[in-house]
Amino acid sequence: MTKKDNGSVVHRTAEALRQLAYKCGDDGLLGSEDDLLEQLCVSRPTLRQAAALVAQEQLIYVRRGVRGGYFASVPESSAVTRMASIFLRSRGATMTELINAVGPVRVELARLATRNRDPEKQMELRKFLEHEQSLKPAEVDDYKAFLKAERHFGALISELGGSNVFSLFLNILYDLVAQVSHGVDVYANHADRIEQYQRQRNLMAAAILDGDEELAVLATQRCSSIVMDWMLQDLERHEQAFSLAENPPAGVELKAVGRRRSRISR
Repeated sequence: MTKKDNGSVVHRTAEALRQLAYKCGDDGLLGSEDDLLEQLCVSRPTLRQAAALVAQEQLIYVRRGVRGGYFASVPESSAVTRMASIFLRSRGATMTELINAVGPVRVELARLATRNRDPEKQMELRKFLEHEQSLKPAEVDDYKAFLKAERHFGALISELGGSNVFSLFLNILYDLVAQVSHGVDVYANHADRIEQYQRQRNLMAAAILDGDEELAVLATQRCSSIVMDWMLQDLERHEQAFSLAENPPAGVELKAVGRRRSRISR
């Protein structure tokens, strides 16, 4: 068998493993190594090469020893964020573009979330809203807690929205925006902004729970609008552009993908 033929076999085997992973679901057993060798009719080296490719995609993982085998897994958004980041940075995408992209995605998720009357999923959002409304001023101003809550809120409306596509887009955008340094975060050292944004987010959550699609959309648009206003204010004050270019201006540094992912700006 030529090297080219062997490569084709590896890729065909990798695709077969992907299809099995899709069917098995998270943590589902595809089979033991011997089972898969027999099922796919390939050699052990070919199977392991193919498995390594699919494992990089976070679709499977291998457990050795007793009760071992090949298991399916569900990729996280980080699996695609790196390539998305490289793509956007290579084209000089700006922070303004990213913020503008977050807005429409959240609007559509809010729209879909208001239509979902699943009591269990609504209960999770209700618990979040009640907790946020019970916070004391000093707790509202907690920067790290605010960022964590914002990411959690995004996950809740994604779950209610029921769209895997919009949810993925939102996670990618969150992860990309999270790469900005502390010095250019519109919320850092701005307790007043955190309080204002949290109030608006609570209105959005309440509208979703009430099934008021119009108000939910308006509140979501307002969240994006005030963040954009803050960005413009900061740009004027510092006279510098927010950019995702490889070599940003002095003081505007991007964190490596995967580091400090909780740092989110809207």
